[in-house]
Amino acid sequence: MRHLFYLQQFFERLPSPAFIKDNKHKYIWINREWKKTYGLDDRKVVGKTDEKIFNDSLTLKIEESVMKTKKKQEYEKEYNGKYFKVTVIPIRLGDGTYGVAGIEFDETQKYFNDLILATNLKISEIIRELLLSNLDSKDFFIELFSEKLYEKIKIGDYALLKGNEILKTYLPEKVCLKAMQKEGIKEFSVSGEKYIVIPLFEYKLVIRSLPNYFKFVNYIIPLVLPKIENVLEKIENESKKKRYYFTLEKMVDAVVSWKKIEINSFLKKVLKDIVEIIPEAEKGTIWLIKDNKYKCVAEVGYENAEMLEFPPEKTAYGQKIEENIEKGYTVFEIDDAKSLVKTSPLAETFKKYGMFDEKFRPLLGVFKIGGKVVGSISIDNFSGINFSDESRKILELYVKILTNFLEDYEI
Repeated sequence: MRHLFYLQQFFERLPSPAFIKDNKHKYIWINREWKKTYGLDDRKVVGKTDEKIFNDSLTLKIEESVMKTKKKQEYEKEYNGKYFKVTVIPIRLGDGTYGVAGIEFDETQKYFNDLILATNLKISEIIRELLLSNLDSKDFFIELFSEKLYEKIKIGDYALLKGNEILKTYLPEKVCLKAMQKEGIKEFSVSGEKYIVIPLFEYKLVIRSLPNYFKFVNYIIPLVLPKIENVLEKIENESKKKRYYFTLEKMVDAVVSWKKIEINSFLKKVLKDIVEIIPEAEKGTIWLIKDNKYKCVAEVGYENAEMLEFPPEKTAYGQKIEENIEKGYTVFEIDDAKSLVKTSPLAETFKKYGMFDEKFRPLLGVFKIGGKVVGSISIDNFSGINFSDESRKILELYVKILTNFLEDYEI
């Protein structure tokens, strides 16, 4: 038994968990590091098998083979978020039978490095594959990308969010709603289950959290984000190019059809084009001043609005329009539009069109001939999104076209 004593002395000095088992696979000794790693002492371990302690029967088969062949074997195991390579050797016990001794080497960092490398390569392959597809929008790319992660990397059930919108989900809605409130890579709990929210620029990917997932996500995301950013920039540039040519085509078409159709039909056609071109636009109206009254002559999304007319002083935004005109603006966005509409003499009329919504944002353009305002155009958004500089510029160009058109018609 002296050799067991020396073996125990050697094992006790190791910075790794180590153990000795008898020929029945029962622990007869564990070192200090083993107790620390598993949080168990001699009373709960000695005389018991892994099957009894951990409900694990895999080690029994491996140890049986070691005792029969008298040759060492190695296997890998995971416990509480750590990954070990276990080396098991046969040892002769005092009664002449053979048991086993084992050392468990912590290879968590190596495991993570290998996993990060493999995942990074898989994600690169996924992105290369998707680049061969017709990626007509950023939403479409991110949705495809998330689904490929689900299929090929086995991320499990997930949710894909954009702002306060759920693009796709396999998770409960309450998980998505809580994830919307998180910034950065965060781990959070819902109904006792953990989840991780992963920001991908204006999107968020939400997955269930398992041991080491949060640590792994923090390693892999900085490697992945630049690749995703390159694709999103490419899609955005292609989208801008298409929008540029589409806008140019519509403007040329407006100029070409200038005198071919009567004024109201022309304005309706141009308004429809503008709402289609400007990405933030959802609805719109064009108003002309006739007989000292604003009259709606074209609408998109406002049924029966063409029946409306009222004196200039009763406009939806009142003095706010005059202030912007006096500052020299021909195109401007109205802030806090809801408050202005609610104090308008025509508040009830505008309320039925949804203009009391907190998210209502109008972009206005003013037609001015010889220093006199002759009408206006309103491009409206009900999603709380500010109009981009590009959208403002597009409306400015159309205001110039329409102003010249109206001047030519001597409005």
